[in-house]
Amino acid sequence: MGDAELVSAVISGDKDAIVYMFYTKFSATFQYHIYKLFDYKIEVADLIDEFFLYLYEDEWKRLKVYDSVKSSLSTWISTVSYRFFRDYKRSKIDLNGLITISNKWETYRTDWVEEYDKSILVDIESAIQKLKSDRERKIAEMIFIKDCELEIVAADFQISIDYVYTIKNRVSKQLKVSLEGY
Repeated sequence: MGDAELVSAVISGDKDAIVYMFYTKFSATFQYHIYKLFDYKIEVADLIDEFFLYLYEDEWKRLKVYDSVKSSLSTWISTVSYRFFRDYKRSKIDLNGLITISNKWETYRTDWVEEYDKSILVDIESAIQKLKSDRERKIAEMIFIKDCELEIVAADFQISIDYVYTIKNRVSKQLKVSLEGY
């Protein structure tokens, strides 16, 4: 079964294809990413289930983005799963009971911080307007100002999610230079 056929079978709900894709064909890829990212013991099967649910959400919305002409399924699934596991790790409390930085920040947030955030947002908007490409400006606004999911940006601009990541990284580097000091 080729990549496109496997994805079609999974999207159509073929249980054998789903089990094959998530627990046989790419199981080693998932385990590799998990063992590389998590420096503490974690239940691999549960994390793979979380990734399955992430792709399954909204009737396979994310899996439908895959284009067999642009990349192999193994490259696509490796990239998407790595990003998912990385973001999953960042969003959780570690085993020592420490709160992640973002959660701690939100816990102690005060009005003066919100005012400070508004002034930073103005500076970010100003830095985005200095970008040379109109397309990159619009994409940067969606990502950094409107906080849109990258899948939505990809759909709006009719580009691949990988290309959105490329643009995000390129723009981030440009914004870091413009916003030096933050």
